[in-house]
Amino acid sequence: MMKKKIIIIGALVIVTGAAAVFFLNQGDGLQVNGAETTKGSIEEYVEETGTVMARNNIQVYSPASGKVTEVLVDVGDTVVEGDVLVKLDGETLSLQLAQLEAQRSAAVAQLNEAKKAGDANAIRSLQLDIEQMQRTIQEEEENLQDTKTLYEAGAISEEQLRAAERNIETQMTNLAKMKLQLNQLNSPVSGNLIAQYEAQIRQIDLQKQELSSSGDDYTIVAGVTGTVLQKTVQKGSFLQPGMSLMELGDTENLYIQSDILVSEISDIEEGLSVRLINEDLGIEASGEIQKIHPNAFSKISDLGVEQKRITVEIQMDSIPDGLRPGYDLQVRIITESSDDTLIIPENAVFTMEGKDYVFIDAAGVAELREIQTGIQSGREIEILSGLEEGEVVIMSPEGELEDGMSVVTAIQE
Repeated sequence: MMKKKIIIIGALVIVTGAAAVFFLNQGDGLQVNGAETTKGSIEEYVEETGTVMARNNIQVYSPASGKVTEVLVDVGDTVVEGDVLVKLDGETLSLQLAQLEAQRSAAVAQLNEAKKAGDANAIRSLQLDIEQMQRTIQEEEENLQDTKTLYEAGAISEEQLRAAERNIETQMTNLAKMKLQLNQLNSPVSGNLIAQYEAQIRQIDLQKQELSSSGDDYTIVAGVTGTVLQKTVQKGSFLQPGMSLMELGDTENLYIQSDILVSEISDIEEGLSVRLINEDLGIEASGEIQKIHPNAFSKISDLGVEQKRITVEIQMDSIPDGLRPGYDLQVRIITESSDDTLIIPENAVFTMEGKDYVFIDAAGVAELREIQTGIQSGREIEILSGLEEGEVVIMSPEGELEDGMSVVTAIQE
């Protein structure tokens, strides 16, 4: 009888203890944060910085040498193709015409000599001309030293000094041509050589025609319609052929240029949608990848790391007001997207033994649930299976959280 009483009392203790633990857990569950599983849209993207560029962007170079007498445009001005940008002085124009005429005469002489290659008298005549030219150059070089002395003393202008230097350069060029012609006279003439001289003469005639049509001053005109983006030329400066004067671009036709890491370019193709953002300017726009450049290049990151990148061009669907060349925008190239799909915070997901899991709040009890994930974007992740809409997942589950443990969940919006 006593034994039976002991068994009954023991059973009551176990039941009472279990009930106590249950009710204790109900009142003192682990405090956790949670979020509801919702449906929505999610995008996976490559994010970089992009720079606003103007199409039909060209550099304007000086085709001739001379002193600038007038600059007719400034940065920000709109120009039409054919508008005069810069004028050079007429004295320089006359000098260049004279130089071209001398070049033409030399080219004609070379052509005539080429046609009578092998003529002994022509060879001897050219040899005498070369000897005379060499003596002339030597005299001019001696005179140049005197000219430099006068310039340093302030007796003559810089233009006079430059004219003397150009004169020697022209004579040296003519001397080199004479020597080449002499070699050709001593060699069998070719039809290609004659054609070369004829083409050279035509080119000189075109240059003369362009200079002659400029009037009293030589003018440099706009080759495209656009806006002056940069300007380096000033009134009074002396130009040489090939010097950069200004940059023109079509500010009505803007695009975005961005440099993408080579490791990410495999996910990008022409036609992909792009989101463009600049929070400081209040700009949000969209576009698509229009062109991917074929070659990679090295670029130093802000941290000083050398990276391989490839440039992509992005065409905007519409140009936001106030957007200007040179502005930077945040570029998000959408590589994958999904609509009407289950989404949870990415910090609710953890991995065990190569599988993804979450804890859900099942009526105040933590329940471990295996899931399959899809697109991850920022702080959100797509759920392909394992959860239902409206279920509450526990975010940032701590190490002490276990399956079956009581929890008190604060829902985060």
